[in-house]
Amino acid sequence: MIIRSRKIRTSILFSLGFALVSAQTARAQELVSGSVLGLELSGDRCNITLVDEAGQSLTGVTEAERCEQTLVGSEIRFTHKIDLVEVIPPPAIATVSSLVAGDRACYVDLVDADGKKTTQFAHFEICEQDILGAQVQLVYETSNILAFSCQGDIDCGRSDSATLIAQADVISRPPAPSLPPIGSLPDGNYRYWNGSSNNAIVSDQELLSQGGVTFLFSKRGSNITGIFGYVDGEALCVQGQVNDNTVTGISVQNLSGARVLSSGETFANFGASDRLKVRRGRQLDPQTVRYSSTLLTLEGMKRINAGSVLPPGRC
Repeated sequence: MIIRSRKIRTSILFSLGFALVSAQTARAQELVSGSVLGLELSGDRCNITLVDEAGQSLTGVTEAERCEQTLVGSEIRFTHKIDLVEVIPPPAIATVSSLVAGDRACYVDLVDADGKKTTQFAHFEICEQDILGAQVQLVYETSNILAFSCQGDIDCGRSDSATLIAQADVISRPPAPSLPPIGSLPDGNYRYWNGSSNNAIVSDQELLSQGGVTFLFSKRGSNITGIFGYVDGEALCVQGQVNDNTVTGISVQNLSGARVLSSGETFANFGASDRLKVRRGRQLDPQTVRYSSTLLTLEGMKRINAGSVLPPGRC
């Protein structure tokens, strides 16, 4: 369980005096940077585990009282012979390049204004925020997390006091990459969705959890035939011509209890979304409605995996 505590100062200089035990040799006066993974009290000594910039694991010992200090999650500079450790202040503003939920914390890869890359520990809920690729303002605090010595065992009963990102507020986001218009796509089967996901492969579970609308269609030249529908809701077969990201043509709904939305010259939205508009509707039978004028706008929708269902050949 994570217990929030006081806000920390981001620049502290500690005199530790520890001897590193590592397979990697280094010159006595060389400054090395790394991140503290864990501290463990052992008698009158404090065992310290770090990972350096090259990703190599290092272990060492220092005075027992150092285990009481908040070093876990911090980036530090240290030497192999000189008793000096400097805690490098974490960035207050940075761009998020990766979010990974681990067994101890959310691990956030950041790139600061100078292009320096660091990995910071964060509360688990930070991994659930929509901040990937965004520039963020960060607030840190000290909290207890699962001890490194527990090796992922959440029932071990030990904890480390760590520096964690407690808050990440979006300052700016990169402009969305411009997608080629649907009219320029090569012939084939496609599916578009108005939801948001970090992946181009979207599972049915993710679609159901987020909802929205999808358009599964086949393209042959400028001819489009497909199913526009609400996730786990009503759907309409659309057939027509595509110009950039707009499809004009006819549509047909086959559904028990289907009713005409507009029989005249005024367009009516099909459902809550304003992407699909229909008019000149005619009731063909109790479960079939045909609209001789249909307008579908796909601008801004995201292309995702086509899925296992083929689009219809005609409406």
